[in-house]
Amino acid sequence: PSPRDVFQMKDITRGPGMHNEQFDGLTWLSVPLFDQVRVWLLGASDAAAEVSALAAHVGFAVTAVDYDPAYLSPERFPDATRVLLDGGNFDELDKLTPAPDDYVCVLTRGHMFDPEGCVWAVKHNVHYVGMMGCKGKNSTVHDLVLARGASEEDWERIKRPIGLKFGAKTPAELAISIVAELVDVRYTQRYSPEARARHEESLGR
Repeated sequence: PSPRDVFQMKDITRGPGMHNEQFDGLTWLSVPLFDQVRVWLLGASDAAAEVSALAAHVGFAVTAVDYDPAYLSPERFPDATRVLLDGGNFDELDKLTPAPDDYVCVLTRGHMFDPEGCVWAVKHNVHYVGMMGCKGKNSTVHDLVLARGASEEDWERIKRPIGLKFGAKTPAELAISIVAELVDVRYTQRYSPEARARHEESLGR
């Protein structure tokens, strides 16, 4: 193979599948450089169901948490590990323990248990936590989060509203916004500023 062929063989970012027809007869073996990032979806809302599918598609390990089996169903979350809480609320959330490198998306239905989700995430010092909601709702959640023992510094760690800003409205659009942010956080977490600068330069950006 030519030097360019060798480069393409090594270019796992584009995937060996891109070159299967070009290099007929080769057997590909790839080893991931990074462990899979776990994303916790607190709440089985419609937006969470859309986030689950898209996050799994781009390589995240997804855990969805709720107390209602009708919402936290295999049909709505086929690619996620589902954790069903007892008691009709999020009181049992404290029995779960995320890892420091995990991401948490607070997406509870009707925002009923957003404070519990936020406190749980910051208490475990996860790498990323984001919450859906408008400015008015955030003020109310802010007071409830602090009343449950979190600090103002903890509150500032929570991305509000969750997701990249581009006018998303529907659950599917919101999922694109949220998962795009998760991908960006993962990219920033894994690569140094120098490596990211080289990548952006190679793309002409």
